[in-house]
Amino acid sequence: MRKIGTAALVIVALATLSACTPNSADEATPTPVSTSGPIFPSVDPSTLNPPSPGVVDADTGETYAPQSVAEWDDESRAGVIAAAETAMTAYARPDLPFDQWWAAVQPLLDQKASQDYAYMDPARIVATQITGEGVIVDDTSAYVATVEVPTNAGTYSLILSRADGKAPWLVSRFTLPEGVN
Repeated sequence: MRKIGTAALVIVALATLSACTPNSADEATPTPVSTSGPIFPSVDPSTLNPPSPGVVDADTGETYAPQSVAEWDDESRAGVIAAAETAMTAYARPDLPFDQWWAAVQPLLDQKASQDYAYMDPARIVATQITGEGVIVDDTSAYVATVEVPTNAGTYSLILSRADGKAPWLVSRFTLPEGVN
């Protein structure tokens, strides 16, 4: 039985191969190829890899656009200092009721800090005003910076971050001056 199966397989293979081989009557005359012009048609390279409109999250259907890369330049440095000074000015208002204080501070915070400071009593804040310009003390990442801001209660250290080069700087943490509880 095995010999019959093998013989049948060989016959089918030979029939298949002979069907792929042209007969002399079927052979066509080759067409000469012109060498005077381009072999491939002209193609606009920008159409080969069109820019992605964004990535769509399969679970939520939300589209995420490409993010700009953050770099340390004069604009970024000025921006993080301005953001720290603005945040410290809003934060150092122990005289305000919570609702007014929170309305001024919360938009300047990242998501985690918003959760951390949501129940803070502004009356416990020791500073009431900033007394000088902020200074960047750690800029090892173009996405995270530490800025010291002098106040009437000492120098606060603020950690700020941004999601990308176009995103605003947001406060992650306010750290009390040394020796202040």
